[in-house]
Amino acid sequence: MSSEKDNAGRGTAAIALAKIYFVLAGFGVQFALPRFLGSPERFGEYSSAMNGVSIFNNVMIAATVQTVSKLVSENEAQGRATLRQALSLQLVLGIVVAGAIASLAGPVAATMHDPEFGELLRVASIVVLAYAIYAALVGALNGTHRFVTQARFDISFTTIRTVALLVGAAMFGVAGAIAGFASAAVLIAAAALVVVGSGESGEGAKLGRFVSFMAPIWLYQGCLNGLLLSDQILLKQQIASLGVAAGMAVRDAVEVANTQAGLYKAAQNFAFVPYQLVITATLVVFPMVSRATASGDLEAAKKAIGNAGRFSFLALAAMAAPMVGAASGVLRILYAPEYVVGADALAVLTLGLVAFTLFALAATILAGEGRPGIAAGIALGTLIVMLVVDRLVLGAIGISPRVLVALAAGTSSAMALAAIVSIGTVIARFGTFIPLPTLARGAIAAGCGGFVAHLVPHASRLTAVLALAAGVAVYAVVLLVSGELRDVVALVRARRAKA
Repeated sequence: MSSEKDNAGRGTAAIALAKIYFVLAGFGVQFALPRFLGSPERFGEYSSAMNGVSIFNNVMIAATVQTVSKLVSENEAQGRATLRQALSLQLVLGIVVAGAIASLAGPVAATMHDPEFGELLRVASIVVLAYAIYAALVGALNGTHRFVTQARFDISFTTIRTVALLVGAAMFGVAGAIAGFASAAVLIAAAALVVVGSGESGEGAKLGRFVSFMAPIWLYQGCLNGLLLSDQILLKQQIASLGVAAGMAVRDAVEVANTQAGLYKAAQNFAFVPYQLVITATLVVFPMVSRATASGDLEAAKKAIGNAGRFSFLALAAMAAPMVGAASGVLRILYAPEYVVGADALAVLTLGLVAFTLFALAATILAGEGRPGIAAGIALGTLIVMLVVDRLVLGAIGISPRVLVALAAGTSSAMALAAIVSIGTVIARFGTFIPLPTLARGAIAAGCGGFVAHLVPHASRLTAVLALAAGVAVYAVVLLVSGELRDVVALVRARRAKA
């Protein structure tokens, strides 16, 4: 057994570092790319194409890594054979999904009145195939506890992808950015195949085990990513169609649609920040709830859920409240002035992503209890509601200066519904989620922090940062005065003492 496998702490730290690096690099790309592409229109064109494919990419990574890791770890003696079977399955799956995207690219582009969009989708479909292979190899590394090697690959891929994407954008625009992404995905998949190997013949896990374990993850992750990413694609399609129906030239309608999609994506990127930073709590609460419920220790499960809900809510409120209060200033920090028109949408989306993060946490708790079907059902129902509501909203408001905030309101309403249903389900089963005193104190502190951030002038990058800082400071002071911060510190100290 290698020293890498023995040093679990080092491996866990490496994985955490790789995750942080991935998130920071992802934000860096989203904030730098508009400058390389030069306009909201081009940024909207890129992000619409990649959002659509990213739904499949994210599902492929999450479902495959978890499945292969579990099946390899269950019987390491058959691990190499299981890897060979996983790669065969993923190759077929990747070809089918990537082929479907490529073949449907033309009809999808036709609904958007944008032939160029079809070409972008075809190039982006290469990423799906590469991810299918790469995810199986990473899953094998994870299942054999080769965490440091896994982290090295993830950091390397993040770096190569970032450089290739931005260089491609600078040299060849939108097509170059997507081609750079695809090239990086193919390169890292090939490198991982060389290092990890393709496995060996023999009797590994049965195909039925792959399918039965992977299918619920596909459903849940597909709905989760659909909730996060599909509204911007719908915006592009609807605005283009409404423009053509109103008598606009097709090229002009597509330009307006891409511009609105780019402005909306900029708001989304900032709204995603609290979600991306807090969602890691699910990695902690899942095994805790799973272990507690498996042993029949309801009190331990309740304590884990209450603590996770408490810390997550307070952290979300600390970030979200100042962003809502100084939304126009927030967009000025990293985007050109023309993106400020999305400020109202940013404020509404930020609230929606708070609800969405709490939904994801509640869904993880339900999955940890052994009820992933409930989480997937809530996610699927909410996705359907969101698509219907957003389509009705876009059809009603049309090409209007308020279209971005209207779409944000529709999406955020669906996310709030998901949070209410999932949290209600958790409370019904465990009797807790966020302690009511924490909810009250946090809400009051968030209101005060957001109000102060709004009052502080934020018409420039510097003053926007000061407004956010003032909002966070007031939020913390109110928590301190209310006693919530004292209780949290006491809780943390008690947990450390117990550990």
